[in-house]
Amino acid sequence: MIAKKIEIITFKGCESALNFRDLVEDLVDTENLEAEVKLTITASRDKAKEMGLFGSPTILIDGQEYQMERRGSAGFY
Repeated sequence: MIAKKIEIITFKGCESALNFRDLVEDLVDTENLEAEVKLTITASRDKAKEMGLFGSPTILIDGQEYQMERRGSAGFY
């Protein structure tokens, strides 16, 4: 099995991102997957925009954004 890196990027105070991280960690444990789950909190909406992130949470799997659909300009909303 190939180890994966799952990065969840959010801003401070986003409860849905924390809940999502817990669900992903539970899935990794339950299914005995080789994956590292990392939560990254951006400093600000401006930083999210600079990074080209769309929405919170943003999910990267091995550095690739999982949800590619863009629903507006960059920056968390």
